[in-house]
Amino acid sequence: MNNYGFLKPKIEKEHYVLGQGNVPFQILQPLGDWSDSLPEGEAQSIPSFDTYNCTGFNSSNQIEQYMFKAFDIKVNYSDRWIGIIAGTDPAKGGNDPHTVYEAIRKNGLIPEEILPFSSDITTAEEYFSFKGANREACYIEGRKWLSQYDFKHEWVFTPEQPLDEKINNIKVALKYSPLAISVFAWVKDARDIYISLGEPNHWTSMYAQKDFSNIFDSYFPWTKVVEQNIMYCKRISISKKKISISPWKRFWDWFMREKLIYRAFKIFNINLNNAKNKLS
Repeated sequence: MNNYGFLKPKIEKEHYVLGQGNVPFQILQPLGDWSDSLPEGEAQSIPSFDTYNCTGFNSSNQIEQYMFKAFDIKVNYSDRWIGIIAGTDPAKGGNDPHTVYEAIRKNGLIPEEILPFSSDITTAEEYFSFKGANREACYIEGRKWLSQYDFKHEWVFTPEQPLDEKINNIKVALKYSPLAISVFAWVKDARDIYISLGEPNHWTSMYAQKDFSNIFDSYFPWTKVVEQNIMYCKRISISKKKISISPWKRFWDWFMREKLIYRAFKIFNINLNNAKNKLS
């Protein structure tokens, strides 16, 4: 069985399952369908190697959909950055999703153009390095993102829950965010639907749950229809941070504003006096 970068996580009590933690419930898609928010497709592999970074690619696919709907901005985050900060290692089979989401929460995100999967990257070792980029600049950009946004995540169910409960939780959670899920990749049946022949080996993003699971993936074709008993599923929440302003900054802003008003008033008086002098 092929592995595409998914390592089975261990769900601890402190990791939280739907509604147990402090992840906000803000309805963004009342019908639970994120098909109007899909990002551009990006492949996690090239002919010479596979990055095993499915957890990076599809967590960013999930986040990019969320950002578009919540803040009306189209973003493309660096999947390579996520793999690096999370310690994703092809030699170990990739990474587990919880480790990846915690790395995002602690280190932030950066634009794709700062650390791209460029054509000069020809090996996994180069991919998981800062080749072609400035390491410190990447971390500064990540901290900048963290200064603006608060990122939270939680599991939608536990692996042992009955299938009907999982589907119900998925439909509820999709109102609040796109989801990311574990799947068995990639076997199609006669219906052109992807089915499971074993344990999950891939992490992908889900944008709708209808008769089947609709997913957006890091392997072409980007959109797929899946019928599987999903074992692991994450939802996210991203909110803008309130910027606190010090009393000194408030005073300075007030002072400068009053100063500008005074200058404008003074110029107005000068012009008024000049006009009067011309008339007289």
